[in-house]
Amino acid sequence: MINVKKYLLNMLWLLFIPATFILLYLAENNPAIVENIYSTSIYPVAAMILPFQYLPYFSFFELLLYGGSVVLIVFFVRFIIRLVRLKENRLHRVLRLAQRVLIVLAVGLFLFNFLWGFNYYRQPYSEIAGLPVHPSTSNELYALCEDLVRDTNAARSILPSNDDGTLAARPTITELNTMARRAYEKALDDGVAGVIGVRSNAKPLLSSYFFSYMGIAGVYFPYTAEPNFNNHIPEPTRGSVICHELAHRQGFAREDEADFLSYAVCVNSDDPYLRYAGYFLALSHAMNRLYADDRDAHRALQQTYTGEVLADARAKQEYWRMFEGPLEERITNMNDSYLKAQNQEDGVKSYGRMVDLMLAQKRLA
Repeated sequence: MINVKKYLLNMLWLLFIPATFILLYLAENNPAIVENIYSTSIYPVAAMILPFQYLPYFSFFELLLYGGSVVLIVFFVRFIIRLVRLKENRLHRVLRLAQRVLIVLAVGLFLFNFLWGFNYYRQPYSEIAGLPVHPSTSNELYALCEDLVRDTNAARSILPSNDDGTLAARPTITELNTMARRAYEKALDDGVAGVIGVRSNAKPLLSSYFFSYMGIAGVYFPYTAEPNFNNHIPEPTRGSVICHELAHRQGFAREDEADFLSYAVCVNSDDPYLRYAGYFLALSHAMNRLYADDRDAHRALQQTYTGEVLADARAKQEYWRMFEGPLEERITNMNDSYLKAQNQEDGVKSYGRMVDLMLAQKRLA
């Protein structure tokens, strides 16, 4: 027999679904309220109280990803076996399972947005930082790339190289987190817009090699407030990826803004490794934009790279080429769909909008 009262009480949990979508609708149409009430007041407290982030270098995200997958598979296999063996009440069992799944999804959707997701609807970083973003000319883009080539070459010149010319510096995870934490503290002291001083360590993924096959360099997990990074990726991208994930932890959900904040924090750092990581990140995005705009100009500027910067760029390109395949393509498409669902109409192309922020910053210089 179905306990109607208990069934109806459980159905109340499903009210989280309309409640979440109502809040998302309000958030989408009121970014200033999201900024002032949620992103700078509620979110920092909500994220801070999650204890998982404070355990150094052990990723609960990874534990939940693999452990949870195994538990779910075992659970559903056992459920199907029991369902086949039952002679009656099969419909009741199926309905009860469906109800529980819907409850988990409803609560999970609400928690995702409450713990972090509403940050997608905060004011644009350009407004927070007072950056005049508008369509740029080819000359502006070329001038930006020219500056970045010069700065990247200079930052790379003081760092050691391997025999093949690639970056030899390989800071430990502890050193990387210390550098990133100090960089964010300095950014806060120096008044870099948006930095709120939330301190957290980025955690290396034990299965980093597998994440490379998915084309993932880093991931922020809102349910545990953990910034995670792929520790297998080549230098010098580890430093900027860590600062990117820490930017998500700061409450900047949009990918272009997290990249820009990573760049701004890195180049403002006292550490030469992080400064180069920031310039290298910015150069990659800006030169990709220039390539789409003017291939001849791109080719000409690329010839002004120092041998070390060119070696690093080629090593990065060759690394990710090794992992191209159907899995990487499928995950990229899933990420594209996820970003579009989170108010980022450009999907994965939104990463490239970081260049618009850099161009706006250059206009104020």
